[in-house]
Amino acid sequence: MAKTIEITGNQIFRLRVLESGMSYAKDSKLSNEKYSRITYNGTVFTINDKDPFLADLKAGRVHTAFLLETEESITDANGGTSVVTRLAFDGYASNAQMIGLTKTDAVLQSIMKGSFKAEAELSEEDILALEQ
Repeated sequence: MAKTIEITGNQIFRLRVLESGMSYAKDSKLSNEKYSRITYNGTVFTINDKDPFLADLKAGRVHTAFLLETEESITDANGGTSVVTRLAFDGYASNAQMIGLTKTDAVLQSIMKGSFKAEAELSEEDILALEQ
């Protein structure tokens, strides 16, 4: 079972791009595309260079990143086993998305508390038209 990791706040700076523009294997369906290697907490994961996360990460526009962590038992040629931790990218929220979410939450809270002030008032004529 994969464990979800939510990276936010100053922990976002622990996401580092190691290499970009790497080619996929020639026999891969993605052979004409490129990918990047990113590290977090000592573990490397890959992401397609076309994913907007990569550009936002490089520009400092990532508020929260979501990764999936799995552990896999590996047996070597001598029969010894070890556990390998793997990470997979599972999405992110940009700073702009979080600002929009915060504004929306504030409006919804004011509506629920009854303190919401409409920006424009409807005339009696408008209200009658809406009721029909």
